[in-house]
Amino acid sequence: MHLFSLFIAVFVLKVSLGTQLPIRLSDNDDALPYPKRPGSRTPVPALYNARYSEQTFIGTHDSAALRTPENGYSLSGNQYFNVSIQLQSGVRFLQAQGHSDPNGTVDIRLCHFNCALMDGGSIYDHLTTVRTFLEANPHEIVTLLFVNVGAPLRHWARAYYETGLDRMSYVPPANRKYGNMRVEDWPTIAEMVNTNQRVVTFLSSGTDEDEVPYLLSELSYTFSTPFGIEAPDQYSCIPDRPWWIRGYIPDRLSIVNHFLYAKFFGFRYPNATYANTTNGAGFHTGELGLHAVSCRELYERRPNFLLVDFFNEGDVFDVEYGMNAN
Repeated sequence: MHLFSLFIAVFVLKVSLGTQLPIRLSDNDDALPYPKRPGSRTPVPALYNARYSEQTFIGTHDSAALRTPENGYSLSGNQYFNVSIQLQSGVRFLQAQGHSDPNGTVDIRLCHFNCALMDGGSIYDHLTTVRTFLEANPHEIVTLLFVNVGAPLRHWARAYYETGLDRMSYVPPANRKYGNMRVEDWPTIAEMVNTNQRVVTFLSSGTDEDEVPYLLSELSYTFSTPFGIEAPDQYSCIPDRPWWIRGYIPDRLSIVNHFLYAKFFGFRYPNATYANTTNGAGFHTGELGLHAVSCRELYERRPNFLLVDFFNEGDVFDVEYGMNAN
């Protein structure tokens, strides 16, 4: 076998078995990244009395999937800093994948694609971190989005109950359940704070609002733009999911996917090398600033959630402030 073919075979084997690789394929420690410290969010006080649905929030894509020295800066990781630091820095929208526990317990594991490849920990720890942050910051709102990979609704409800987040969760009015929420129907931040309904949770599937009223169907309350982008000129503001709303801008919350993938012989992984540009506040091709402004023009309102990888790179909070201050 040629040396290059052997290298490719080893790479494929390591990725498929979940062995973690450095961000760069090198044995030189100098090639490993030293992530810059996250920036911080600048709130716009006037928006405290504005609707939740009228504001832009920075979100972290696969928030629990981390690249750390301990895992060799795994290519499966989407963030450098944990959820606690994300929240303290100003992230207010956390996305993750929730997988039914491979060991058969009631736990839900926050894995990335496959639990053998990247296990970001327990849903209980994740929700406890959110609760701890909210208890220390009584005027803040946090939105959670989970891709539900096989976990039954009762396991989600149990996790919320045992961590106390069920008692802090937003429940739509009876006549607005099951996605009958227009943008103008959402409460203000002040109202959510006053009622202590400061967690909004969306699940990709498996919801039943009659049984668990605070776990809301992602596809009924939001729309999202295309993802899986591999080139900086491919970002779009056109609604892509759910499929039945393609072709028009629905009167619901918007999720703008703005993260870039790299490819290595057919294997796709988050592109950290380009992240400073991807998350830039400017108006050049591929930058978050341009994408956000373009979506605002198309929607004729602020995009609600800007979902990014490596949130500490670039100027994501400058983009958020620019959206909310104007």
